[in-house]
Amino acid sequence: MDDDEALCLSLVDLMRSVRFRSEPFDRAEALLSYTDLSSFDCIIADVHMPGMGGLNLVRELQRRKIGSPVILITGLPDKQLDEEARSIGAFCLIRKPFETSVLLECLDKSFRR
Repeated sequence: MDDDEALCLSLVDLMRSVRFRSEPFDRAEALLSYTDLSSFDCIIADVHMPGMGGLNLVRELQRRKIGSPVILITGLPDKQLDEEARSIGAFCLIRKPFETSVLLECLDKSFRR
């Protein structure tokens, strides 16, 4: 999920290329209105988006007892963000621009948890 359409579609293409079912969402509210949130094995979300950002999305998913790991992505270098993401239960925080291998490694770890 990313409000940058090109990045969002690139992530969807990447996930599908490694044989994951993938759905694009441009904002957290759209994801949260999905009928079967528990069907997602993992959620990739940008930290900063219009409306609800990735950190609040993690909090809301936890409130709803959705256990899918959340991988957050951001372009911000803020070190406090790492600690906050970890403390609220985000699985990974990856900085943009990132190598595909970094995302795939984090995704792989999320399935082995």
